[in-house]
Amino acid sequence: MSAHQPKQTSKLMVPVRIECECGQNYAFEIEPVNGQMPSSVACPGCGADGTTAANEFIARQLAPTEAAATEPVHLAAATAPASRGNPRRGAIDLEKAEQEARAKIMWGDSMEQVAAYLTVQGLNRSEAAELAYKVFRERSAIVRRNGVWKIIAGIAMMCVPLIAYFCFNAAGRFPIKLSLICYGIGIYGAYMLITGAMAVVSPNSEKGAVEKE
Repeated sequence: MSAHQPKQTSKLMVPVRIECECGQNYAFEIEPVNGQMPSSVACPGCGADGTTAANEFIARQLAPTEAAATEPVHLAAATAPASRGNPRRGAIDLEKAEQEARAKIMWGDSMEQVAAYLTVQGLNRSEAAELAYKVFRERSAIVRRNGVWKIIAGIAMMCVPLIAYFCFNAAGRFPIKLSLICYGIGIYGAYMLITGAMAVVSPNSEKGAVEKE
């Protein structure tokens, strides 16, 4: 190698996620310059400046990495475990990382994006991929289970207007207000059936928090 050939350096890409005051959520990856955004950024929804929020987010992401960089080399070598070599991380950090992974999946991040985020937080690639896969499968199972209950409830509610029709027909009178209520229950049941089927077939399409049973 020539003495004048420049050394190749790996870029540190930091995933940034911002929630604007208008309610718009947007995310991107950036290579920080001196720990901050290299340029300004604006909300795609309302156009509000998000540079300050992005800088704060980057600072939080880089804090563990900077702490590790300032740790004495001899201390790291003496305290690093043989199997999971990272003395910065303990049970509380892993628990927090798992909570963050769940939150990101709820926001619609893919398993690969969550694994990349966990890697930035200090987990090695295999640990990050394993944790992301665990949380991803756990949430998919919960969404599917909730979807099954929605299907059952939806079918039951769709039967209400049919049962009401036969009852009203047998009685020889059709009360308008009660009939409308029964039809409304049936329509909502159809909605429940459709959303439940979508949750079972494609659990990743459902965003937001799910109730863990």
